[in-house]
Amino acid sequence: MKHFVVYSPQYDLRLPGFSLLHPFDGRKFSRAWEILHRRFGAALEAVRLDPGGEASRDDLLSVHTAAYLDSLSSSAVIARAIEVPPLKFLPASLLDRVILRPMRFATKGTKLAVETALQGNSVFHLGGGFHHAFADHGEGFCIYADVAIALTLARRKGTLGLADDVLIIDLDAHRGNGVEEILKADKCVHFFDIYNFQIYPGYADIENPYISPVPATVNGEFYLKFLREELPGFLASVPKPKLAIYNAGTDIVAGDRLGQLNVSDRDVIKRDRFVLDSISALGVPVVVLTSGGYTKRSAGLIAESLAYFLRG
Repeated sequence: MKHFVVYSPQYDLRLPGFSLLHPFDGRKFSRAWEILHRRFGAALEAVRLDPGGEASRDDLLSVHTAAYLDSLSSSAVIARAIEVPPLKFLPASLLDRVILRPMRFATKGTKLAVETALQGNSVFHLGGGFHHAFADHGEGFCIYADVAIALTLARRKGTLGLADDVLIIDLDAHRGNGVEEILKADKCVHFFDIYNFQIYPGYADIENPYISPVPATVNGEFYLKFLREELPGFLASVPKPKLAIYNAGTDIVAGDRLGQLNVSDRDVIKRDRFVLDSISALGVPVVVLTSGGYTKRSAGLIAESLAYFLRG
């Protein structure tokens, strides 16, 4: 199984002063790429796939309503979804260029990653994982439902059959409420989600034994023990999945203001290695998404896990 990296320098959010308004590191994607490029050089370029543009309106309409997409011409709507109220005072055209456009690039990147994985490859997407976006609105710093879009388009195209099972393993600190809601009617999509129930979006009233709340006080030892106990059962519950998607948010790390968990840097890396090794043992193609991460250490954690992925 070949390994690829999907990345574009267009993913960075380039709004001056944004770091003063929100803890998200708008340059974490290029920072992670630069770390890896220093380590791997030409070998990294050889496995890089570039989305080459933005997700089209037709792509977005596969999941989102036209009314919602049209509403993104309002600065107030964007500011509410990004959860940075002062942005409502900036021109919508500027916000589209420096925030929404990068997210459309990353959405197309997820689409490319899924297409490539369905050809029998494993893909690390250095971006994506917008799991709080709903069909008719965005929230939680997520505008476009990239995973739902990629899977919906693959189903339509026939590269992912209507009866093909897909695993979504979401280990971002926040529950993937948007993607779970959009895809809840697709009985061939199976969710595994460990989330901090004491932060947004709160406790999930869902009858699914593999969507598991943990408290904000959880440390790495408990987190890894719980993961190692629960993930094998989830993987065994779906005999022959066509694809696994791993939402590898780094916001579980101690000190992340939004994730509010207490997992060490070392244990975040152990988490990723365990998940990647578990999926690899099944021989199932995987798409890794970087999702949330709101510390300056996020880029280094992503780079470390991507380096391990490439060695696989």
